[in-house]
Amino acid sequence: AVGYVGAGTVEFIVDPDGHFYFLEVNTRLQVEHPVTEAITGLDLVREQLRIARGEPLGYASAPPPNGWAIEVRLCAEDPDRDYLPTTGTLLAVDVPATVRADLGVAAGSEIGIHYDSMLGKIIAHAPARADAARVLRDALLRAWVPGVVTNREQLARILAHPAFLAGELD
Repeated sequence: AVGYVGAGTVEFIVDPDGHFYFLEVNTRLQVEHPVTEAITGLDLVREQLRIARGEPLGYASAPPPNGWAIEVRLCAEDPDRDYLPTTGTLLAVDVPATVRADLGVAAGSEIGIHYDSMLGKIIAHAPARADAARVLRDALLRAWVPGVVTNREQLARILAHPAFLAGELD
């Protein structure tokens, strides 16, 4: 209706009665696009480039969702100090291969004050939500990112919390 052509995100909220409320259109992929990629098997970046070249999408209809995916943002910030960003030099960056890790840092990266504190996104995919949470939590607990304080432990605690696992949080 607005003439937009591209890969983007339309955001909305659905209330308990099933009514949809429009929020916004982002004319780009969102940070959370790996969740959609994990459950659909689509490469959204490839599709975005196809559209930009004037080509049709590489599929005729949206594939059915397959399983669950959960994404967290691993950040150089201290949850115990009001999420104050932390700085330093990353001595290593090791995330288990059981998850997708879209990282913007590597061993030796200087984490300073001039950029966003997000070090990267960690995404787990599994047949059921509880399984995806378990895989992601395990990967976070095994991840090694020495050199700065991160929110890694807090994310792992959230992923194990009964209210989170029951889907009682919004």
